[in-house]
Amino acid sequence: MVQNPAQFDTKLDQPEPQTDEPFPMVRVYALLDAHRRSVYIGVTAGDEEVRAYRHWVRRYDLDVQRWNPRLAEWLRSLDGPPLVSRICEAPYAQRHLVEGAAIVAYRQAGYLLPLNVRVGQRWTDEGRARIGAGMRRYRAKQRAAALAV
Repeated sequence: MVQNPAQFDTKLDQPEPQTDEPFPMVRVYALLDAHRRSVYIGVTAGDEEVRAYRHWVRRYDLDVQRWNPRLAEWLRSLDGPPLVSRICEAPYAQRHLVEGAAIVAYRQAGYLLPLNVRVGQRWTDEGRARIGAGMRRYRAKQRAAALAV
């Protein structure tokens, strides 16, 4: 016997609730070292304390070590989750722009931010080599395809 799911869930025939809220907001945060200096700037849609704790919990994760080895190494040196400070809130659609602007502004103001790898900073030698190897393979495939035509 096939049952109609609508008889069990009365919410199916009701319209979706309308909200007057603007786009969701995200928070730009800074992880602080023991001297309360900003060492990393990131963005989160949730609570920045929870995000800092998640950073610390994932400090041994291989993906984190590959993505940002300096951040993983610094997190492994801590006894507990890092201190965190909220910098600002921004609309979700502009989260990367605002995060990048905050990183560049901090660097221009003289803060080092040693753990932010890419925005406003030159690539590391390892990162450049990894990208260069991929680009060499890509260009070789393009040349081979052009010669085959």
